[in-house]
Amino acid sequence: MTTFYWIMEYVASFIEISMCCIFCGTFLEKERLGDRKYLVLAGSGIGAILVIVLNRIDIFSDINSMLVTLIVLFLQLLIYKAKVGKSVLFMLIYMVILTAIDFMTAYFTALVLDTDAGYLLNTQSPKRVICILLSKSLLILIIVTLSKMLKRTLIFLKRYVVIMCIYSIFLLVSLFVMVELNMNNGNPKTDLFLTIFFIASILIELLMFYFVIKIGESYEQRQKAELIEMKNRMLQKSLDETNQAFKLWKSSVHDYKHNIIALTQLADDGNIEEIKKYLKRENELMDRKMFYIQTGNSVVDAIVNTKQSFAEEKGITFVVNAKVPENCVVSELDMANILGNLIDNAIEASNSEEEPYIDVTMRQDKHFIVIKIINKYSREFSKRLETTKHKRMFHGIGIGSVKNIVEKYEGEFSIDKQGKEVIVKILIPNFK
Repeated sequence: MTTFYWIMEYVASFIEISMCCIFCGTFLEKERLGDRKYLVLAGSGIGAILVIVLNRIDIFSDINSMLVTLIVLFLQLLIYKAKVGKSVLFMLIYMVILTAIDFMTAYFTALVLDTDAGYLLNTQSPKRVICILLSKSLLILIIVTLSKMLKRTLIFLKRYVVIMCIYSIFLLVSLFVMVELNMNNGNPKTDLFLTIFFIASILIELLMFYFVIKIGESYEQRQKAELIEMKNRMLQKSLDETNQAFKLWKSSVHDYKHNIIALTQLADDGNIEEIKKYLKRENELMDRKMFYIQTGNSVVDAIVNTKQSFAEEKGITFVVNAKVPENCVVSELDMANILGNLIDNAIEASNSEEEPYIDVTMRQDKHFIVIKIINKYSREFSKRLETTKHKRMFHGIGIGSVKNIVEKYEGEFSIDKQGKEVIVKILIPNFK
């Protein structure tokens, strides 16, 4: 019978760890797991063995719980290769849900079976098996439902992530403290109160999580609105410049015959200086004929043309050779952030340079999107070229932000200084 109990403990641990992987993967993984599902299964199996070893020492203890938490966190970092901050956030939220479900089920089962909750938590018995079946079934139901509802890319603002982490830690500690106090006092009359407290803990945690998600969605909507506004400004600018060029062309055609006659007369008179002056004026007019950079994507067009105008106003030579590939895996919003941040950094870095220039390249190379931005920079080099602007949306909010987006698409990011040039290169797999 003892072997059966330990098999049940192993199955319970396996379910807990695999459900954590599914929950965290809902937010840490952009697409479905694919081949990583085997890594999840293998990691859950090995993790469950380690948990069983710990349980052989003591089934329920604070140290045991902390070690299990570290095992689960390590597994998330191994599988999803995500940032530690995000992994900690989602793992903490999951641990609060898991702990509350386990304790709630234990105290509810204790009420129904008229037994002690501490006995169910610490002693292997048929009643504990019933408790395990109930808690793990409820856990699977909640996690799978959440995974189905929230399977999408979300934006999480750092300050709210920190608040959520602190709150989750507080709630997790509160759950264990409540259980420890009740087990030490041995008062069965508090079982109903604790059951309600654990249910409330799950609901509060989910509501907090929902609140953080909604704030992220609101932030994303504001970004999209500003992006649309920028596109509209650029379209209007393009229309105005087209009208200006048409008027200039019409005027040039009207005066073309007279200009030819005047130039012919100046040539006959050998007046080379006047011919040069005339050609200089024509050249200045040509410089004023604006053109609209087209990359194949209206959002990228808006970003690049806006930055070009801003750079040229500052006397920076701005060269663009960009073509957005078809079926681009990078979303428009992410592409706007990448280019906006990097070009803004390049413009700021070029401010005090003599004869500054910026060269922007984007192309498809086999199955990869290649983005390269080069700017002149003769001073001491720092890889954290952050903006000093107060309004940071679509402006240089730091190399770290760009790295996060590139990592999201499992791409590569590099920034180096070669001679008097800073070269930023991004390589993103373009598979859809």
